[in-house]
Amino acid sequence: MAKAQFKLLLLLLVVGLFAGVLASGWWVYENVLMREQMVARDLASMKDKDRPRIDPGARRFAAATDLIRGGSIAEGRDALYKLLQQFPDSETCAEARRIIGEVNMDQLFSPSYTAGKKDYIVQPGDSLNLIAQKNQTNVDFILRLNGMMSTVLQPGDRLTVAPIQFNLGISISRKEVILFRNINGKDYPFKFYTAQDIRLPTNIQAPASFEIGSKTAQFEGKTILATDSHYHEAEKWVPAHRPNVANISFAFRVPSAPRADAVVGTPSALAKDGSTVSTAAPIPLIENGIFLTREDLEELFALVRKGSKVDMAR
Repeated sequence: MAKAQFKLLLLLLVVGLFAGVLASGWWVYENVLMREQMVARDLASMKDKDRPRIDPGARRFAAATDLIRGGSIAEGRDALYKLLQQFPDSETCAEARRIIGEVNMDQLFSPSYTAGKKDYIVQPGDSLNLIAQKNQTNVDFILRLNGMMSTVLQPGDRLTVAPIQFNLGISISRKEVILFRNINGKDYPFKFYTAQDIRLPTNIQAPASFEIGSKTAQFEGKTILATDSHYHEAEKWVPAHRPNVANISFAFRVPSAPRADAVVGTPSALAKDGSTVSTAAPIPLIENGIFLTREDLEELFALVRKGSKVDMAR
């Protein structure tokens, strides 16, 4: 009898231990494993949702623009330069480039900014072209620096002149043209331009270096000078070529208007007299070049001269 009771007690003990193990296992599953799976699912769900990305450059941008608005223009511009270097993927970079360019241009043409500028007194026999040659600049830059609406000069007139010390960079992948100012032999980004399009000849591959040739302005098919009354209406382009290499060149230019006599494909319709007429849309004249807005090209026209450097990168 005692032996049977002992066996029963032993059986109950084993069953109790087994039940305890099962209970402990279920508790661990419910409170540890399941919770970890739920947390993992929640994290995955959060990642899948369209949550706003934290932009590390946004705070720097806000601080820089606050400086500019407060009158600390140079400090704010320098802070924007640092933003471009440290956070090149920030969504604020495009606006930072625009502000940098505006600040630099305002400073360059401000009468109160005298760095690199000097006074020139017009001499008998002087012309704007001659003055430009004497001072390593061009007529467009002299006109802009002095806010001149007329190209007529009189001996004794006082002009502000400055040498042109600008070079260009082209980023094909970003469709961007960068105006660099050369200071003590080093180029610094001065203004950024967005290219409307980039179409290069097949014999030009980046990276490559070029230099600006003789700039051209034409009105009604005739080449004209900056002193011509139709100069502001003229079509302008800035050629660039490989030094000492023939037939490797392109130009900065404004996109041409569509040609009325060129059509896409051969679709046609039947006219009342039984003849066929084309219904295809006009296509633009195919040209090579770096295409800019007219306003941007006019600005570059004044800031580069023959011999200015052009570096092209992918």
